[in-house]
Amino acid sequence: MSNYFRYVIKNMEPLRIADDSTSQSGQTNTLRYIPGSSIRGLVINQLALQPDFERKKQILFSNQVRFLNAYPMIDQTELIPSPKGFYEDKTEAAGRKELENVVVNGDFKEGYKRASLGRYVSIEEDTMIYYNVETGSDLKIKQNYDASKGEKQNVFRSEYIAKGQTFVGYIVIDDPTVEKEIEQVFQNDIWIGNGKFSGIGKCRVMNCGNGSLVPYAAYCCNEDQKNSVYMMLLSNTVMRNQEGELCGLNLPELEKKMGVSNLTIQYCSTSVTEVGGYNRTWGNRTPSMKMYEQGSVFHFSFDGCLSLEKMNEIMNLGIGVRKNEGFGRVLFLKNYENIQYKISGASAGIKSESFLYDAEKHEEDAQVLTLIAKNYLIQRIRQAMEMYVVKNPLKKGNLKNSQLGSLEAFTTAFRYNPLHGKDSIIQYLKHANEKEDKQKTQKERASIKTLKGTVEDILNRDLLETLSIDSKDTVMGISRYDLLDEETELGMKLELITMIIRYDNKGV
Repeated sequence: MSNYFRYVIKNMEPLRIADDSTSQSGQTNTLRYIPGSSIRGLVINQLALQPDFERKKQILFSNQVRFLNAYPMIDQTELIPSPKGFYEDKTEAAGRKELENVVVNGDFKEGYKRASLGRYVSIEEDTMIYYNVETGSDLKIKQNYDASKGEKQNVFRSEYIAKGQTFVGYIVIDDPTVEKEIEQVFQNDIWIGNGKFSGIGKCRVMNCGNGSLVPYAAYCCNEDQKNSVYMMLLSNTVMRNQEGELCGLNLPELEKKMGVSNLTIQYCSTSVTEVGGYNRTWGNRTPSMKMYEQGSVFHFSFDGCLSLEKMNEIMNLGIGVRKNEGFGRVLFLKNYENIQYKISGASAGIKSESFLYDAEKHEEDAQVLTLIAKNYLIQRIRQAMEMYVVKNPLKKGNLKNSQLGSLEAFTTAFRYNPLHGKDSIIQYLKHANEKEDKQKTQKERASIKTLKGTVEDILNRDLLETLSIDSKDTVMGISRYDLLDEETELGMKLELITMIIRYDNKGV
């Protein structure tokens, strides 16, 4: 019989657990929960000094011990990842707001969009109460860099979970010989996540103890299910097929576990994420794998009866790969099809000492982050522009300096009115090119036509593409198109053309 060791912790300092699936160059995002792999690492490191660790290690790394993700808790209510499948009218509304559920019959009203449900919810009858986890970030400048190797003193941003938030987690223990040792780890303050040696990651254990109930039982079916059931992924999940290949959900295997026949996915609402890992023994990252993301919901139909015993067994053991790290956790949702409304935690009047916040608040924080991201992107562009000017000298041939001076006058004058300036510059170059053709000037080297082609290529081409900047479409999690509007980008293009002309005038 499985024993569920339950612990409640509160982060006394900022907590950072890097999210590799959304992080990119210049920014490190954090997960909004504490993954089972982090808890496993904590336990392993604490027990590694014990004399009989080699024997216990085999148990701790097996599926006989399963370290589940720790999710937020507010007012003694354990939250779960927001279930997918809900759509809403995006007009603003106070209090409860009506939802449409696409997983029930695959249909929703025209004009509805995916519902905003924060990151975590609690469910009360026909209403979901939703929350987000408060995060912060710090900006740092790279100090140790080697300019001779082309390294730059870049700015980078690291996100973290703000201090003072409460999380609840479980460790499922099938082998009682390691139970006391695991419990001992949680008798004092613990440190988890990244940056433990730089003043972050300290968590206080509020309480811990053993129990026998399946975690999050309040959200689970409490009776046998005939012909259909709704299954939500409580953590990222992927299964293998008969050949050992990753396949999403292996329906034949799942059908066998459920004790039913003709198992079919009627409807579902899912998303996919990349999940990796790190092998400390070998000092290398493990191959990443695509998984269904937590919160994904499947509407199954089948022949027969899915018993409560079978559901509890699957929820206890999990499905798929890496169950020891908390992956593959599922819930068979109770009354999922009856959910019709949502309401934010703040609107519902729920208060807590934790800093969980309403998903529709903190617009000011978002504005500050947008400003930081925009400044960071512009800084990268300006650095790339300086490199571009040096590596791409102007091919002016025997063009007169007066002609370049006229072009520079245009790019400088229209810097603050770039939309009008672009048309004026193109018209000027077109007129100059036609004038040259009429004069039938024969030149062995480049003419105004070459200059016209160079300038038009810069004006009409994506600036980041011209400068060979890998934007990955987002900067600090914000779309680059929200940071660099057309007018701003065009103004910087005019600035680039001006820099090219002035660099040529220096005679370098």
